[in-house]
Amino acid sequence: MRTSTPFRRALPLVALLAVVGPAAACGQASPSGTATPAGGGTSTGGTATSADAPAPTDPTDGAASSGAGASASGHGVRLEATFAIGFPEQPTDPGVRKKSGVVVTYTLTREGGGAGELVAYDVVPDGLGSAGLPPDVNPEHAWVYANGTAVRISKQGFASAPGTTFVAAPTIGARVIPAGGSLQGRAYAVSPAELDVPGAEFSAPRAPLPPGSSAWEFCVQVGDRLPGMRPSAVGQGVLEAPVRAPEGDELVCTPAVTLASP
Repeated sequence: MRTSTPFRRALPLVALLAVVGPAAACGQASPSGTATPAGGGTSTGGTATSADAPAPTDPTDGAASSGAGASASGHGVRLEATFAIGFPEQPTDPGVRKKSGVVVTYTLTREGGGAGELVAYDVVPDGLGSAGLPPDVNPEHAWVYANGTAVRISKQGFASAPGTTFVAAPTIGARVIPAGGSLQGRAYAVSPAELDVPGAEFSAPRAPLPPGSSAWEFCVQVGDRLPGMRPSAVGQGVLEAPVRAPEGDELVCTPAVTLASP
């Protein structure tokens, strides 16, 4: 079985193109997918207590404490995720103080023998308006927004806001989920959670996060590999793909798990 591991940043990419568009008001609707996995798949959840998940003592090694696990299926893949209190691996500069938060380690595995390649839109820049991935894109970055009483950590794209026009199509990073193998990755969100969604050029959920919530869920957008996707210079195996919102069961989400705050 062939396994793909998280990429490491490579040489800088070409300069990014500017994006123009009115600061249109964004909708509040959540993208497709709920705490119950889309597509009628099965799911399992877990609970972690403060005794189960002590905070690590070394904030520079990216280590995470034991925590809670959850899984989901959708769009021909199975998502298995582990939630833990820990520190991010990025940035790698040892002089940068890292904040404790929720670390998600996840694996995506193809289910069945469907034709064609599937990708995960899981290389998410801090903003979605550029026509290329920035050379310092953080592979752990994910959006953070409310889904009911849970905090959702999500790697996905969003639809552009009504009336917004881009000089060039905005870009997100995607990686191929190997047939007969798996794709692994990490996501991080600071705790207590802070809202993190793209700018007003995109329709994204902007409701306040549930105060004091200890319920967390993780989502990742998957889809077919499209002809317009091209290799990126930011890391091995990363494709640059046009940003789009998930459709149907493309946003695969774990059920919420309970995790004690650091």
